[in-house]
Amino acid sequence: MRSQHKTLAAAAVLALTAAASASGQTRPTPQRPARPAVSSDAAEGRRVFDAQCAWCHGNEGDGGMGPNLHGKLHHAASLASIVDIITNGIPGTDMPGFRSPLTERNIRQAAAYVQSLSRTSAPPAAGNAQRGAALYGSTGCAGCHVVDGQGGILGPELTTIGARRGAAYLREALVKPEAAHPPGYLVVRATPVTGPEVRGIRVTEDVFWVHIRDSSGAVHAFQKSELKSLDREIDASLMPSYASRLKDAEVDDLVAYLTTLRGAK
Repeated sequence: MRSQHKTLAAAAVLALTAAASASGQTRPTPQRPARPAVSSDAAEGRRVFDAQCAWCHGNEGDGGMGPNLHGKLHHAASLASIVDIITNGIPGTDMPGFRSPLTERNIRQAAAYVQSLSRTSAPPAAGNAQRGAALYGSTGCAGCHVVDGQGGILGPELTTIGARRGAAYLREALVKPEAAHPPGYLVVRATPVTGPEVRGIRVTEDVFWVHIRDSSGAVHAFQKSELKSLDREIDASLMPSYASRLKDAEVDDLVAYLTTLRGAK
């Protein structure tokens, strides 16, 4: 009889658990997409990747200062093209070549691992891209940034930002823009011998002249011999922080939208 009571009690617990699950009281923990089996080259390549590539592309290839490597790769369509990129880099981008520090075998292994990443989908973004697109418009981002040919030029173009940067980097750029300083956007402050000082983004500079674009978009040309001082603010940014302007969930939404900007569809 005691055994029968235990059996009935266990059945009741299972029934209650099933009912709670069906009513939505328990939610499964989101899981990362399963990775397919990888070759021995890819398995060894992960070690190379963790040592040489994860600093920019993230420990799981999810992106950071470098792009997310899951799904379709922006610059490579085959194993051979991935090998070429790792060997020689991508001119005009932050991606360097690794011909010197890595052997040909290491490069091939790393390429095989990157190819295995490209065959899996990225973890879903924390935010909602549609709400993020609306926030992009309502917060005035287009006043400084271009997307698909529309917008201002004070900040970096964002048409392909989702293919060039990961979500972690994009979030930091929103909440702490001076830490995620984009190349080519050095803030300088020019103080002429006569006239008002100008602070903005350095457009060009040579031995004799400096051109500065201020926050309104106007470009000022200064002859250095007529300046009292020219200060380069290495850790500064003209972009405001959105840490206190947006809620955390709104930052997630804006990041989710930015990750969808990958250029031509």
